[in-house]
Amino acid sequence: MIRKTGLFFIAIMLLFTVIPIGMALGAGVPSFTVSASQVKVGDDVAVTIHGNHVTDLYGYEVVLTYDADRLEFDKEQSNGSFEGYKIAQNSGNQATFAFTKIGNKPGETGDLAICTLIFKAKTSGQANVTLKQMTTVTSQSLASSWNVNAQNAIQIDGTGAGTDRGGGSPASPTKEDPNLYVPQESELRIETAQDGQTSVTAVIDSKRLAQKLTDLQAASGSTVLNFEIPGEHALNALQLPLPTLYDSFKDHKDTVLTVRSHLGTYELPMSILNQAAFASAAGTEGATLIIRLDKAKSQHETQFDQSLSEKGMARVSDIIDYKVILKTRDKEVEIHSFGSSFVSRVIRVDDVIQDSSAATAVVYDPVTGEMKFVPSTFTVTNGQTEVKVTRNTNSMYAVVHNKQTFNDMAGHWAQKDVELLASKLIIAGTSDRTYTPEMQVTRAQFAALLVRGLGLSAESVQHVFTDVPASEWYASEVHTAAKYGLVQGVGEGKFNPDAQITREQMVVMMMKAIALVQGEKKSEAAMQAPFADQGRISDYARNAIAEAAAKGLIQGKTETEFAPQDAATRAEAAVMIKRMLQYVKLIN
Repeated sequence: MIRKTGLFFIAIMLLFTVIPIGMALGAGVPSFTVSASQVKVGDDVAVTIHGNHVTDLYGYEVVLTYDADRLEFDKEQSNGSFEGYKIAQNSGNQATFAFTKIGNKPGETGDLAICTLIFKAKTSGQANVTLKQMTTVTSQSLASSWNVNAQNAIQIDGTGAGTDRGGGSPASPTKEDPNLYVPQESELRIETAQDGQTSVTAVIDSKRLAQKLTDLQAASGSTVLNFEIPGEHALNALQLPLPTLYDSFKDHKDTVLTVRSHLGTYELPMSILNQAAFASAAGTEGATLIIRLDKAKSQHETQFDQSLSEKGMARVSDIIDYKVILKTRDKEVEIHSFGSSFVSRVIRVDDVIQDSSAATAVVYDPVTGEMKFVPSTFTVTNGQTEVKVTRNTNSMYAVVHNKQTFNDMAGHWAQKDVELLASKLIIAGTSDRTYTPEMQVTRAQFAALLVRGLGLSAESVQHVFTDVPASEWYASEVHTAAKYGLVQGVGEGKFNPDAQITREQMVVMMMKAIALVQGEKKSEAAMQAPFADQGRISDYARNAIAEAAAKGLIQGKTETEFAPQDAATRAEAAVMIKRMLQYVKLIN
């Protein structure tokens, strides 16, 4: 297959032969690697492409991807290692460098430093560079394309220029960034699975981690320790010594461990170590905490895409499988739920999502094929979209495009909010094309909306209410809402699921949901609601309504009255859920 190029090869290629890696041109088997210098912010970074067992190299084209957030490609300074003519191009995070000799000259043979590409170090941290493809051309215009994927990680120190350009004394040694842990080569395990996917596991050294956590605690103003997983592997894991983490956690419960790979990030608060499973394993020799960010298998992608197509949706990201595993010598236990702790992850989409109201992250169950909304916010950065998923459980997540409208919402005061939540799979219409906004809402229906909006997993939990039988569609959502303290009964072990929910009941549930996400304790101090009919507000709802009004989350039915005892409508319920989710930053 001839690969189109905008560089010089189109003119000099008389014959293009694609040879898979592992076949030889000439006497040896060519291979290509990439090396780079370790520098400081502001320095030039020299990335050198090496070739081994090269035969008759007359021209070549290098395709290299790099971390554009930390590196800037310098086309002018980049050059080949022998005389000739160069062309350099840059596009986003990809640099293309082509070089050829001119005239009747022999090609180069042997182990060579082929070219050196120059970058400027912009910001501190680990910058990954990957030699994706190498095209070689002989003096007889015979061309071969090699898929390489050779990687290198560049550590950029954030303390300023690393060389003495003025002829003075050498720069004094500087301390490592206390917020960044870059695994050493001895800590990395890179393997190839049977399906051809590559995996990388960073097995973190106990002594290095203990020192890093100590340095982090000594540094002012930050409680986040970032771990960099190098390369572009399908399977990515960070393996941490649990006893070391637990010792640090005793005195520093607010520390957050952030794992960053090319797939995205995972922010794990060390407060999860409060769970009994971690506490009991912390004293076990060799116990480890494993954090995984894996690209889903192809069969899961195929199954998911088929389900999306049937629903008129489209997937716009990889499916990422997030896991936290507690490993001891005799077993591995996957931690699915973090209780009341909401954990953040970032999925990177290689495109700009202009309208976040028509897109959402979803959780995907490969066993049932079902997908559901998970709280997610969208931020566009450097031509990519970062989707932050915040949820208290792990699973497979993906980003999908979906746009929902209803005929009976055209021109309605709640149209924008209703269609936003419908597009995000939080609410559904009474039919494919109608929402019926003025229909009243039951207590069970609103409890279910809260559970879905918060992305809580409606697991099988102990039945709390005698009038909520397991056979009802809302049973798991109502009991999940009770488990997290979002709802209370009406007395005698009953919930009254089919009763119409009042406006004040809806506000009380909403404020409990906000407290759950933010980890706040409700104030016991009496508050005054700013409504003329506050005398009609039940005692149990006074503080919730006053606080919601102060936060700008609710308005009255009129300019002066809240109408607390009125039954809430489907339109009002949708607007309430939307305002709550935006307030706690679970949607844009």
